[in-house]
Amino acid sequence: MSELVRIIDDYRDTHGRPSDASIARAIGIAPQTLSSWRKRGIRELPEAETLRALASFVGLPYQTYVLEVALYDAGWREEMPKLPPGRDEGVRGA
Repeated sequence: MSELVRIIDDYRDTHGRPSDASIARAIGIAPQTLSSWRKRGIRELPEAETLRALASFVGLPYQTYVLEVALYDAGWREEMPKLPPGRDEGVRGA
């Protein structure tokens, strides 16, 4: 599973399980895009604006975490980035 999708799922689990469609709209992507991420994973790096919106929506830092996770998902980074200090390891669904 994509780590970006894990971030979204962790958010859903802790915030009353909002729908994928509402999350997709909140971060500026089509619901079909999020569905594709779920089914096929992240094949290409999402737009920076999308990643910034996701970071803001879930309350994680963009540059030091969400961007790095996206790079990992897209195959541009070999190791999964560490969670920011003070974040529970459960946030990532590990």
